[in-house]
Amino acid sequence: MAAEQGPMSGFRDMLAEEMIARNGMIGTIQGVYESYGFVPLKTPALERLSTLTGKYGDEGESLMYKFKDNGGRDVAMRYDQTVPLARVVAQYGSRLPMPYKRYAVGEVWRGESPQAGRYREFTQFDADIVGTTSSIADAEVIGMMSDTMTALGAESVIRVNNRSLLDALAEKAGYTERADAMKIISTIDKVDKIGKNAVVAEISEGFGETTGQLVSDYLSVDGAPLDKLAKIRELLGGSDSTTIGADNLTEIFSMLQSSGYTEDQVVFDQSIARGLSYYTGVIYETTLKGAEELGSVCSGGRFDNLVESLGGPSLPAVGTSIGVDRLLEGLKKLGRVKEFKTTTEVLVTNFDSNDAPNYVRVARELRQAGIASEVYYEDVKLKKQLSFANRMNIPYVVLIGPDEAEKGVAVLKTLASGQQLEIAIDELPTYIAQLKANALKTNLTD
Repeated sequence: MAAEQGPMSGFRDMLAEEMIARNGMIGTIQGVYESYGFVPLKTPALERLSTLTGKYGDEGESLMYKFKDNGGRDVAMRYDQTVPLARVVAQYGSRLPMPYKRYAVGEVWRGESPQAGRYREFTQFDADIVGTTSSIADAEVIGMMSDTMTALGAESVIRVNNRSLLDALAEKAGYTERADAMKIISTIDKVDKIGKNAVVAEISEGFGETTGQLVSDYLSVDGAPLDKLAKIRELLGGSDSTTIGADNLTEIFSMLQSSGYTEDQVVFDQSIARGLSYYTGVIYETTLKGAEELGSVCSGGRFDNLVESLGGPSLPAVGTSIGVDRLLEGLKKLGRVKEFKTTTEVLVTNFDSNDAPNYVRVARELRQAGIASEVYYEDVKLKKQLSFANRMNIPYVVLIGPDEAEKGVAVLKTLASGQQLEIAIDELPTYIAQLKANALKTNLTD
């Protein structure tokens, strides 16, 4: 029987068209993160199983790729970027500046059912702030998420809540045990999937009609963010959890609104629950307008106890995580991603292999001017070389035949328009750089 070919279900090969667009998107995200003062971190793909166990809830535990390595040690593939961050802070805390603002991009692995934009191996791009409880940090991360989507050319909606309000809801219902509270929170987290009525019915069945009605009243509160918060304060009463959650959200929305983020961009949604057990404060999820069916492309929140749970000092933290693959799917759907077969901008054609040193020199001078260039390797018919450039969507072709070489000039051909211009070889880098600048200016104006 022949061996099966291709990657396993939920895993992918990514060819140039995918990778060029993906790398460009990652570069844009990195630029926004670094504009906020975040620095890079890389952690291993494998962690000790004990490091990851007990951090993701029952569902997360069941999705981890875990096994014994060749040394008989219990290990697991990285499930997210957050727990490894907490492990790093616990290990290197005294060497890190506080607050510690880091970003990390890399693959994570979850054994879940593959679907559109969801894979078993996928990439997360996280940014986290460790070492402060300031609401400024909470607002900054949310603002950065919005700025990132804008930089990628997409309109987004960030829905914000606070886990303390959900704790207050469970307390109001009379359930103070953490396990009971998490069951209620995890059920509310299903609102987007099964709807409010189904959530209320499930809670009524598990916790009684009175609790079901309280959850229904809670989920039905509407209005502008600060108005909704006032109504929820009244509904849940003046418990410490209510006050902590509502005060934090009031500060966050005041800062975001004063910074120019609109209610269309950032909204208060009390149904956001984030099922992971390590969240302690503000939580949020981001959807793309026009691609809402993909679900959240960027989410996160505050996790003040995670570092300590891994043996480190008691350090508060807040952060965000972008699902790179799902976000790319959304941007494609919105027409915000251009797919390229190559990053080459100029093809230097090959008329005669004996003149190869000249072609190689011209290509190097173009690269030194920041223009991605390559030389066609064989001195085949010009038609075949131009066909290759067209197939690869290379915008410019440089032709240096015997006559041009003798005069020290080249013919620069713009493939999109067919326009040709004879220009001195030593002026090519400057001229093409100006063409690129003009094209960029035109795109920005459009």
